[in-house]
Parts: sequence; C-alpha cells; structure tokens
Amino acid sequence: MPPTDRLELLDARRIATVSDLAVNHALSGGPCVIVGRGSQYFLRDRKDVFRAFLYASRTSKIHRLITAGTPQEKAITDVDTIDRDRAAFVKEYLKLNWPDRHLYDATLNTERGDSFLAEMLVHCVQRVA
Repeated sequence: MPPTDRLELLDARRIATVSDLAVNHALSGGPCVIVGRGSQYFLRDRKDVFRAFLYASRTSKIHRLITAGTPQEKAITDVDTIDRDRAAFVKEYLKLNWPDRHLYDATLNTERGDSFLAEMLVHCVQRVA
C-alpha cells in the first residue's frame, strides 16, 4: 500500500477534470469519434462537434448482444446494468442527469439498422463540418 502522503484520491471533481482534458486532447488531434466519458457535456459549446445519442429498446439491446454471441443471462444482466452505471457516472462526476437530451444534436434509434444509422450519422457530421 502506498504511503498516504503520496496517495491522491480521485474524487468527483478530479474525475470530471481528467475526463474533460482527455476528451479535449483527443479532439485536438483532428477529426475523431469520442464515445461517452461525458464528451457531450465537455464539448457542449463547440459548434464544430456533432453530438448524437444512440438508443434502443431493452429487448433490442438484449437481442443484439445474444446475436453477437453473449449468453442470454449475461446479455440481460449487461443491459440491465450498463445504462444504470452510465447514469450513475454522469450524475456522480458531472452532476447531470443521463441522458440529458439538450446536450445532444440528435437522438437516433439504433433499431433502424446499422446501415441506416451510419448513413444518418455521416450525413449529419458532413453538415457540421
């Protein structure tokens, strides 16, 4: 165990600061896709960024995981915990509710299919660029 005088605890403020730095550093390298980690919040005032929230029904999420090879029980557990964990992260570290729709430029239903979703995202990003 490290000495306590050298141990820096990661509190909510530090997690938010580190996440903000990481998101902005990634973007400073040129065009990129950033998934999660509060990027919708950290980049909220940038006009050159397109923020999308992708969603699906619980049933669709479970089916997608099972189709990809995840055992049914694990798929159900994952779907039931992942969104809850995301909401807790955003609440704890950013003091926001997840998903806070006003932080996104678009919300897209992934149940429309990957090709449709990809076309929509490309179209939207090209309009921003």
